Amino acid sequence: MSKEVIKLNANTVVGIDSRGFIFASAIAYKLKKKLVMIRKKGKLPGKTFYTSYKLEYGSNQLEIQSDMIKNSDNIVIVDDIFATSGTIRASMKLIKKTKAKIKGIVVLLELSFLNGRSKIKNKLISLNKVNT
Repeated sequence: MSKEVIKLNANTVVGIDSRGFIFASAIAYKLKKKLVMIRKKGKLPGKTFYTSYKLEYGSNQLEIQSDMIKNSDNIVIVDDIFATSGTIRASMKLIKKTKAKIKGIVVLLELSFLNGRSKIKNKLISLNKVNT
């Protein structure tokens, strides 16, 4: 996964609650990049941006600390599984509020039969997955 992040030339690794943290923290440490977490609403200190999103089985809210990302940051989003795209799209929406540039998405596993890729509107986003 680190090799994919290097290809995207990002300076900030964003991990999605909660399994995305496992991969994002290891990648950020290995590559000496800034680590930022996106968590379920109410879990982060300080001022935050939040958004609601739909899941296969309901809805939820995610948040990001508003002062952790600068508008000059180049972001890569890291998560474990890419399924219907709800969590990824919510994360992208939060990052766009910071005005930073999303360079790409790196996931361990994609459930392609759920057609999540078709729901990501920004065609400049590259979805990279590690072959398992």
